[in-house]
Amino acid sequence: MDPRDDFPPAFEAAVGKPLSRGVALALFSSFRIGGPADFFFEAGSAEELKKAAKAARAARVPFYIIGDGTNLLFADEGYRGLVVRNRSAAPALDASLPRLTAPSGLALGKVVQFSLEKGLTGMEFLAGIPGTVGGAVCGNAGAFGRSIGDVLETASLLGRDGQERQAGRADLAFSYRHSSLREKGDLLLDAVFSLAPGDPARSRDEVRDFLEQRKKKHPPWGTACAGSYFKNPCLPDGSKQAAGYLLDRAGARGERVGDAAVYEGHCNFIVNLGRASARDVLELAARLKDKVRAEFGVTLEEEVIHLRANAAGL
Repeated sequence: MDPRDDFPPAFEAAVGKPLSRGVALALFSSFRIGGPADFFFEAGSAEELKKAAKAARAARVPFYIIGDGTNLLFADEGYRGLVVRNRSAAPALDASLPRLTAPSGLALGKVVQFSLEKGLTGMEFLAGIPGTVGGAVCGNAGAFGRSIGDVLETASLLGRDGQERQAGRADLAFSYRHSSLREKGDLLLDAVFSLAPGDPARSRDEVRDFLEQRKKKHPPWGTACAGSYFKNPCLPDGSKQAAGYLLDRAGARGERVGDAAVYEGHCNFIVNLGRASARDVLELAARLKDKVRAEFGVTLEEEVIHLRANAAGL
């Protein structure tokens, strides 16, 4: 008997809802790639998210939290543990102006839209970035020279010990496309953003401009990809360079492995043309890194997270 057979009933007793088994992760990936997870659960509230994490830790079952799966590459073999989809989105956002509190499972676009409706400025640069608040904070998402960590004031976290605590911006150690959440294994429950009163008309104009700029460079909405594949690197002289520029100059355009291909409009996007596997994507990414290293002596670092089948989890 598999010792994990005891986990589903224990989980249901702790959370109040059953687990699913063998769910294809491709269904929850913007890449549309990924094999089955041993266990899968969709948390509809912060309380369910907390209970699911505590149940998995009590049973020593590896688990991984996802939002909209927009920055992830799941393994072809799936995941040997529990994948929890965080849908803990409150029915209404809490705004004690100019602060705005958002649950981690809420779509980032809804937070940007809410800030515009309330006449607040500070989040315009996040317009068009897919995914949830939790994923954005965890990866310090951003664009146009700014990141979400710039406007985060405090965060409510669930630690590995099962205790909730408040953390400030400095506690999350934000850096380029990075926070300390991944290393520490803390789960984001909600985030408080510090904004400022602004001119609604000007903010909407900025959002339209940002969306237009993204439209020119990014694959069309609905294309099977996971956003920018590599981080923009720092060159030996300390300056930051666009990864797409380096890839283009190194000859990445037109490269393809199986159904994984470099997007013709911007070399820092890998797209799934239909039947790409995770192996295809990883092989193509390795080729692209080799090209840039050979041409410029720069080693690109992945921005997309590859969740291996046997990853330790949280």
